Amino acid sequence: MSQVREELRSSKTAMANVFANPALRRIFLAFGVSLIGDGVFSLSAVVFVYRSGGATAVGVLAVVRYVAIASVAPFTSTLADQYDRRIIMVASDLVRLVLVALAATIVALHGSKWYVYALVVLVGLAGTAFRPSQASILPTLAKNHDEIAGANVVSSTIESVGFFAGPALAGFLLAFTNVSAAFSFDAATFVWSAIVVFSIHAPTDAERSPEIIELLRQAPDERDARAQSFLARAIQGFRLIGNDRNVLTLVVLYVLQCVVAGASAVFTVAIALKMLHIGSSGLGLMESLLGIGGLVGGFVALMLMERAQLAMDFALGVIVWAAPLVIIAVLPTLGAALLSMWLIGAANSVVDVNAITILQHIVPNDKLGRVLGALEGGEVAGMALGSLMMTVLIHWTGLRTGLALIGIAVTLAVLPGLPTMRRIDQTVFADGVKHRPPTTRHLHHLRWRHSH
Repeated sequence: MSQVREELRSSKTAMANVFANPALRRIFLAFGVSLIGDGVFSLSAVVFVYRSGGATAVGVLAVVRYVAIASVAPFTSTLADQYDRRIIMVASDLVRLVLVALAATIVALHGSKWYVYALVVLVGLAGTAFRPSQASILPTLAKNHDEIAGANVVSSTIESVGFFAGPALAGFLLAFTNVSAAFSFDAATFVWSAIVVFSIHAPTDAERSPEIIELLRQAPDERDARAQSFLARAIQGFRLIGNDRNVLTLVVLYVLQCVVAGASAVFTVAIALKMLHIGSSGLGLMESLLGIGGLVGGFVALMLMERAQLAMDFALGVIVWAAPLVIIAVLPTLGAALLSMWLIGAANSVVDVNAITILQHIVPNDKLGRVLGALEGGEVAGMALGSLMMTVLIHWTGLRTGLALIGIAVTLAVLPGLPTMRRIDQTVFADGVKHRPPTTRHLHHLRWRHSH
């Protein structure tokens, strides 16, 4: 209980320090509202696609979107190292404002669904420039190292809140209005975000600590390193993963979780609208349970670190991602669906937090960026595969059988990796968890997945 109180006290202090900084306060006010808007748009778009083309259209569009983002993100992310990050964020907001407003207009005028599909993909692509800039600008807005650490706590908390607040609001809007109105709300959030971000002013050197000033002086060297071509970094990352059995096993298990995450883009809407017939508001409730579970899971992950069994807890988290699908298949009820979504959300945070912590301990710091770059490719590939598999299974076997097959297959696939996870705990964490302070880029990497 004392450990719980200490964690709560530390989080409260960190968040208070961040919001006392006007620049950081503004960036997170923009970020939080933007995340909620993204949640509203994403769920509303899924509802529109499902109504106009069924589960097949949802799955195919998800695959197209994942592949497009994976192809474009490595290039748009470099904009954060070449231009004013604040301007890049504002430009991303304004481009998405135009695209979402156009989508709202087409839906309101009952235009071609294909135009809306294309705009949904383009909105995702335009967003790939925002997040790297938002992550990279944080150190330049902080006055000391404590504010950087606090910013990571605030960012994680805001993301979890956004994951349930956005879908919940979308469900409410769709219950009382329509898809066009929900799109319009998202467009308004981009206006807010652009105005707030544009008004941000970084602290002066007189306000910064010597450590922060030194960190910012070293930043150009990091940017030069990241300027290496994405293809070269990705190849090196894959080689590093393949040459280390522990890292390879961890990455494979993580990609298995991403397969279920990709499948969720299809099965969540199919469960709500086809199996349970609970409508858009019910779909919003299911998506919200993911975010609530994520909040709880993040706290659970912190508590479990005391056991120093991060690798085994990580593997169990992947199983908890997959096993609840069998529960829904066997018990196709609203209660089972809500419980399963909550479990998946909690498991998501445990998997993400433990994965990055384990990698920080078993991969040398000078190679960690390349490994994470390769892992990002595996993430998107796993999500695209999961979306495609779920779409095919629904068509061939039906929703309930498809859920059971993916849930059982992923659960069984995790089992061979358990001995390796146990060995990591026994060798790497035998003396407890010694935290290596992560960079902002590393922290945001694994949490990025659901924001797209």
